[in-house]
Amino acid sequence: MKHSKIILSAVCFFMCAFSFAQNKDFSGTWNFTEQESISGKLYSNGSPKSFKITQSPAQTIIEQTTAGANGDVTTSTTLPFDGKAFESKTGTGRRRVVTLTWNGTAGYTTVTSIYDSADPNKLVFKTTDIYTMDDKGLVLQRKAENFGNGEVWESKAYYEK
Repeated sequence: MKHSKIILSAVCFFMCAFSFAQNKDFSGTWNFTEQESISGKLYSNGSPKSFKITQSPAQTIIEQTTAGANGDVTTSTTLPFDGKAFESKTGTGRRRVVTLTWNGTAGYTTVTSIYDSADPNKLVFKTTDIYTMDDKGLVLQRKAENFGNGEVWESKAYYEK
């Protein structure tokens, strides 16, 4: 009985370690170099200026700095690999929900949903970010949807360490 528990524990450990090893490590500080439009308008502040990504077997922490109307704004999101969403409030008190999904060994996708302050179940903004790596560094493909005015745009941004 004791040996079967040890073997079961070892199998679980190695399965988790193998699963994590299959995912690329995006850890590091990534600085914006350029962006291109895929569709819609190309906003100069549409992509973050920088990312600090800390990846471990249990979670990914993404700190992103974006140009705001009154200076740079940094947000931090801790995303567990168990598929659970990260929920918080925006600076204006709106409900913000972020989920992370691994795309095989290529990278991962985060979906950020912002809800109306008067109706916390009414979706007003949705941003889908696809993170991948190429030979130069981090690539962020972003699709932003504004349900208030119907605007949708998509861009691809590049980052280097």
